[in-house]
Amino acid sequence: MDLDNVEELENLANSGNVTAMFEIGKKYFTGNGVEPNYGKAKYYLENASERGSKQADYYLGKMYYNGIGVGTDYGKAKYYFEKSSEANNVFSTYYLGKIYFWGDGVEKNYEKANDCKNVILNKPLYVNQDTELENFYSIQDFEQSTINFVNDIQVKVIKEYKSLYGEE
Repeated sequence: MDLDNVEELENLANSGNVTAMFEIGKKYFTGNGVEPNYGKAKYYLENASERGSKQADYYLGKMYYNGIGVGTDYGKAKYYFEKSSEANNVFSTYYLGKIYFWGDGVEKNYEKANDCKNVILNKPLYVNQDTELENFYSIQDFEQSTINFVNDIQVKVIKEYKSLYGEE
């Protein structure tokens, strides 16, 4: 499968290939190699999610949390972040902590936010090309204690990323 060939990815996705569904959905979401198209992104990512793609769940969570191509819906964002977080996506766990910390669509719950922090700090960090490190650095809206938490995790994520990809 040529990940740069949009036509091939769409054909494979339309024939039921889950990996292709995720990859083409991600391309339409990020605009990587194609013009961003959030309707197509949502279509392919939802199809991939329905077939078990936890990477697709992360991107759907981002769409709904940030209102990208869809109306902001914290309930749907939470749903997708929970599914992805269960598959060890630390970025989804981060967003869940943010949802509970700020009360985005739920009652503020510092205990659950702290639980998210502890989950991230106490399990191996899995970083892959399906997550975008720059999205993890969205700390401008956090209070000082949360900024400190994010900084601690960033150091660990960067270290793990470098060990996985051999980058200095």
